[in-house]
Amino acid sequence: MNKKITAVTLTALMVLTMFTAMVPLASAAKEVSAPYEFIGAVNGTQDANGLSWLNASSRNNPSILYYDMDDNEGNETISMPIYDNLTVPEDELIYTTTPWFDEDDYQFISWAGSKFAVIDTGNDWIISEKLVDEDEDDDHLLRVGESLSLSQGWAITALEIDVDGGEAWFSLTKDGEEIHSEVVTEDPTEGSIYFTYEEDLGAGGDDDTEVMNFTVETVFAGMNTNIVKVNNIDLISTDTIEIESGDDDLFDDFEVEADNNRIRITNNDDDITFTEDDVTDVMDFGVRVNEDGDLVALVKIITEPGTYELIGAVNGTQDANGLSWLNASSRNNPSILYYDMDDNEGNETITMPIFDNLTVPEDELIYTTTPWFDEDDYQFISWAGSKYAVVDTGNDWIISEKLVDEDEDDDHLLRVGESLSLSKGWAITALEIDVEGGEAWFSLTKDGEEIHSEVVTEDPTEGSIYFTYDEDLGAGGEDDTEVMNFTVETVFAGMNTNIVKVNNIDLISTDTLEIESGDDDLFDDFEVEADNNRIQIINKDDDITFTEDDVTDIMDFGVRVNEDGNLVALVQTIIIGGPDGTPTATATTNVTVTATATVDPNATSTATSTVPPTETPTPEPTETDVPGFEAVFAVAGLLAVAYLVLRQRE
Repeated sequence: MNKKITAVTLTALMVLTMFTAMVPLASAAKEVSAPYEFIGAVNGTQDANGLSWLNASSRNNPSILYYDMDDNEGNETISMPIYDNLTVPEDELIYTTTPWFDEDDYQFISWAGSKFAVIDTGNDWIISEKLVDEDEDDDHLLRVGESLSLSQGWAITALEIDVDGGEAWFSLTKDGEEIHSEVVTEDPTEGSIYFTYEEDLGAGGDDDTEVMNFTVETVFAGMNTNIVKVNNIDLISTDTIEIESGDDDLFDDFEVEADNNRIRITNNDDDITFTEDDVTDVMDFGVRVNEDGDLVALVKIITEPGTYELIGAVNGTQDANGLSWLNASSRNNPSILYYDMDDNEGNETITMPIFDNLTVPEDELIYTTTPWFDEDDYQFISWAGSKYAVVDTGNDWIISEKLVDEDEDDDHLLRVGESLSLSKGWAITALEIDVEGGEAWFSLTKDGEEIHSEVVTEDPTEGSIYFTYDEDLGAGGEDDTEVMNFTVETVFAGMNTNIVKVNNIDLISTDTLEIESGDDDLFDDFEVEADNNRIQIINKDDDITFTEDDVTDIMDFGVRVNEDGNLVALVQTIIIGGPDGTPTATATTNVTVTATATVDPNATSTATSTVPPTETPTPEPTETDVPGFEAVFAVAGLLAVAYLVLRQRE
């Protein structure tokens, strides 16, 4: 083999291996189906007067209200009293947001869970959503003629470069139409090339507003391919929001109060009444009330499949000794720890002190979970953010994840011969019915293999038909564990079609988790302490040290530290699939841009950058969804160029 080709190949393998090692590992992810609703703040317990408060702030509820851990930015609050008739009186629901300046003296404000640039401020505000918010570590390699697609139809195209370096010609387009074209030249004092685009967004004055800016880090002229490397892209929307003090049309039944220092929205026009077991839109948020009407929560619903990082509890401000606490509980952090509003179920807590060296001393990180019984006397426990059935309890526990947890309102119509697919490969098939009613024949399968087949008959005392399937899950004793049950509500024999209607499906996994008191192998550096009343996981074996700008796995959760190392948060990665639960695309919450650029010396391709909206982070599907892979593709492209150059010189 040619020595030059061999050298290029070996170099490619070495560099790709290096970049693969740099790809950050995501914390353990939980797979769910779309639409997915996660819960933020929950109101406190009602007092003797039937009054409790729903209070939320950016730092305490960063998965609902906007908060940037790295820059400690985001100043939204929502406050409302909840009366026993589920009414918030006039003037008592208050939303407030205040602006801040970044290090470059640009002004921003959080608005309805997203970051916005401030175009104009005062009694009348003009704000624009931040679409791309990169830093110098976000790199994109573009060949001349190649485009980088951004959010809302924006794109950057590298048209040409100066072969001697120092200049590059770019085109900025929106929905395929050129908005701006410019040759940018290296700044001799800084050694960098900057591209900026300004537009009149209605603020008045002599200066237009900077809509986009980015840095041209590298201009590379090759034998066959010319490449530019850009980073630090900033882009705001040209579709602005005007907020005028005294305006009562921005949101129905709400009025705006604004000055230079803040925007305040109140329900000045009328009382607000919520409804049991329903979600009410308040501004651009959702307020959910449980079935019994005694719990109210701020919620966000994600409809787009993808991968999201939810941020829960953030540690408090450090004291004089450099110590703060990260405390989380199911009810206060239901987007991370398991909590069921309707049944008021879920008893997980995590507590840990955070010292100024980002260390949690031995024995001081404590995870606790306690079981409960439902109305049918089945025992459950929350575990690592999910609901589990208790198969056996004591110093040694056996638990099984709850896969389907329906009620009588969850109906499924099946024709004879039709199957209902459930989680983890389980399915129910209606095989046949009794034409006179009262009986139905079902098959239960797992991964296409029949597990159980049974003809179920109506209970004459209750007038219902029940299907149950038991299996030995290792609990011992004479009784197997009930893995599945459901109700056959209707058996219908038609002229051409026979149908059954089933509901109230319950299903647990047959893959159990065994938790033994004293076990130090379940999680590295942690030990289990368990009895009949609770399970605790404690870092008995060693101190835990977190790393700045990184996520550390703790059990099945992640603990994220910001870039400066002064904020620590509990995070959970969730993979949201389509209606069948199959993940079909990826996105990132709290990450402003995910981009992929593929450089192929033998073909013309288009680099794509997907920018998730900050209000609901749902970027377009991309072929590459792991942060860091764009660097791999970029390096591969450069190595391909080097290979062609060597061939030309032979």
